[in-house]
Amino acid sequence: MAADVFVMTPRPPVRALALAAVFAIGGAALIVAPTPGVWRTIFAILGGLVLLVAVLLGLLAFAMPRRQRVTVSLDDAGYRVDGPSGVRVGTWASVTRVTAVPGRLTLHQGDNERIHLVSPGGPTLQMDALGEAISRRLDANRGYTRFEG
Repeated sequence: MAADVFVMTPRPPVRALALAAVFAIGGAALIVAPTPGVWRTIFAILGGLVLLVAVLLGLLAFAMPRRQRVTVSLDDAGYRVDGPSGVRVGTWASVTRVTAVPGRLTLHQGDNERIHLVSPGGPTLQMDALGEAISRRLDANRGYTRFEG
């Protein structure tokens, strides 16, 4: 079988993006506020700072989901999970059990070691496809065949 690759990315942080938009509007309003004398300079500086915070928050909101991306590669020999916490590699022969709850698969290796594959947005079609692929790989490793009749 060819290798299966699944890439799971968290949903974009909508609240952070909305907050960045509010800060941007507030900062722009402070910059163009019609105020007399020295207050005009103070409001412009304050508005520029608020606008800078909005830009930084927006950039962080776009960067964080990319950093939390998890790539799961499955082949005939085993699996490889590459994520923010590092790389985990294992063989199908070492998997003793697989448990599933909506949005999460857990690969058990013996009594102590677990590899949790969590869908950031809860149950998804991609998570279902990953579960099916793991099932097929484990069946093939153990010599099981599927009866479809």
